[in-house]
Amino acid sequence: MKTIKNFSFTVLCFSLTFSFAQTQRTINEPLPSRQVHLDFHTSGFIPGIAERFDKKQFQEALKIGHVNQINIFAKCHHAWSYYPTDLGKMHPNLKFDLLGAQIEACHEIGVKAPIYFTVGWSARDAEEHPEWCIRNKDGSIASLNFNDDKAKPTDTRPQYSWKCLDASAGGPYHEFIKKQVTEICKRYKDLDGFWFDIYHIGRLNYNQNALDRMAAEGVDINDKTAVEKSHALALKAHMKELRELISTYHPNATVFFNSATHVEDRSNFKERLFDMNTHAELEDLPTTWGGYDKLPLEAKYHLQQGTPVVAMSGKFHKAWGEFGGFKHPDAIKYEAAAMISNGVSCNFGDQLHPSGEMDLETYRNIGEAYKYVEQIEKYGLGGLPVSKLGIWLTLDNAADHGTVNMLLELHYDFLVASEKNLSGLELLIIPSRSCLTEMKAEKINAWVKNGGKLLVFGEGALDKPGKQFLLDVGADYLRKADFQFDYTVIKKEIGNNIVSSPFLNYEAGLLVKPSTAIVLASIREPYFNRTYLKYNGHRETPYKLEDSQYPAVIRNGNVIFFAHQPDRLYYTHGVRMHRELVKNAMDLLYQSPLLKVNNLPSCGRVSFLHQENEKRYVAHLLYAPALLRGEVQVIEDFLPVPGVELEINVQENVKRVYAVPGGKQLSFSKTGKLLKIKVPTFTMHTGIVLEY
Repeated sequence: MKTIKNFSFTVLCFSLTFSFAQTQRTINEPLPSRQVHLDFHTSGFIPGIAERFDKKQFQEALKIGHVNQINIFAKCHHAWSYYPTDLGKMHPNLKFDLLGAQIEACHEIGVKAPIYFTVGWSARDAEEHPEWCIRNKDGSIASLNFNDDKAKPTDTRPQYSWKCLDASAGGPYHEFIKKQVTEICKRYKDLDGFWFDIYHIGRLNYNQNALDRMAAEGVDINDKTAVEKSHALALKAHMKELRELISTYHPNATVFFNSATHVEDRSNFKERLFDMNTHAELEDLPTTWGGYDKLPLEAKYHLQQGTPVVAMSGKFHKAWGEFGGFKHPDAIKYEAAAMISNGVSCNFGDQLHPSGEMDLETYRNIGEAYKYVEQIEKYGLGGLPVSKLGIWLTLDNAADHGTVNMLLELHYDFLVASEKNLSGLELLIIPSRSCLTEMKAEKINAWVKNGGKLLVFGEGALDKPGKQFLLDVGADYLRKADFQFDYTVIKKEIGNNIVSSPFLNYEAGLLVKPSTAIVLASIREPYFNRTYLKYNGHRETPYKLEDSQYPAVIRNGNVIFFAHQPDRLYYTHGVRMHRELVKNAMDLLYQSPLLKVNNLPSCGRVSFLHQENEKRYVAHLLYAPALLRGEVQVIEDFLPVPGVELEINVQENVKRVYAVPGGKQLSFSKTGKLLKIKVPTFTMHTGIVLEY
């Protein structure tokens, strides 16, 4: 128990004192721009492992793909190692050091080769050491899509089915991992980095190691939030120990722990496990996971932390491990252009065939994209997002991403806001989840009094108990609505492109009483809620013929408050009028954006970067609509986009404007600091570069 207590103290306090021999990468030290992540999760039942591996063929694939870094594998989800090991077990059908051969092949042609090492899913380790597994509260082993107690050996096994392992510091599996990593560090003298995988699993862990730790920490095991936090901090301590270990042998190596960087309401993010990385990487498969609008928010967040970022997608049509699945090269090209446009390096996942022979068609597809990246990468990497519009993170997915989706479609580029960067913002948007402390609310109120402008949705203005407003919106909070749904009736000041008839809100707004605020829109209530006793037709009850006493939108000086949750409504229902209403409110407040884009269709995307060392700004424009085909979002049509115009208002004296790729000089008009630029017709992507 003494060991556990000492460990517990370390977990609670180490974040104040840690330091590494490895330096954290900075924005001015971008990582290789054209990466591949090469999986090799390979069954022990498959013969002839890597018998067709050939150094020249491996190198040929990387050259065809224009690849300058590839993550290669030391240990896979089946728990096999791909190098001679005294600690684990090399794949039974592998006869040579495949990892070493790949490192040699990569370095011979100047390609970096960080090493992949599985952590959370390692099948043989879980079978041989059930005491290493994460446990549910009932004592059962935590798993994903795994029900072997009822399955027969010949039954079809679900995809992505693994038992989950506990790598938290102080546990036996953690110690085993440290020994294996030490073995790798000693064996390979020229090691570029480590890429550790699977940290998103088993956030609630009740195995014996976890129970002992939580008892020492005084954690109530019935408090799920406290249990999750304890596990996250123990994982953070595990990561810290691995960072220190690796830095002893390879101080210049990169180290990345996957899943710690995703912006979400989880302890892994809230406890900043991403601080243990040398840089940030964002694993995503936009075709089937988070969609094409997930990247901008996460990229901006981590770039604003001062670290370079790698965005990861895949060559697969659907998801990881899909042999014979091919995403069209047009889609790969668009995704790669979007990554560079957001200021981050590119990485596309592949899975090597058990034979060890690289699939050259895959690398031809990736190469088509990376040839384009070579033309534009210097106009993205090393850049930071700039804007006078900020969004406050609530960590509610629907609220945050509903807001982001509207901004992306309206072409308002933005930053992630905090109390640290308020002074540089003109407009702050707070989504509709209660998230503010009194101290943060006071800072926002003071910022508004000094000229800042605030747009706040629904519960975003409330204290966490939901009792009263923390923000001065010029109204008093009364209560939640009496109805399941309601309607909005707008006034002319905020009615551009919106019907004058009452329009539906699928979730009712908060009830507030204006004090100093003026009403821009009112709530129209239904006759009654839809119940078994009272109902009308197929769906919502019609609205009454007169407005209620409650406002839907109010303005109090530089503050506009929505009683509803337009972010969640848009995320769930996609009603254009909700987005237009938000735009109209923004237009009343947001008078001097750094970048204004005209005539770009709503499926177009905009990113505005500042490359201070290069003394230039770059406005990236993208257009390729993602279409839902089956369960997959497909990028297919690259249509010419004519007539786009930019208005740019930066403090520096812009001397030269040109388009990339190609470098075509562009004329511009200038009134004071405001530049107006006509963008040449482009297809898929262009960057407008402004040098000063």
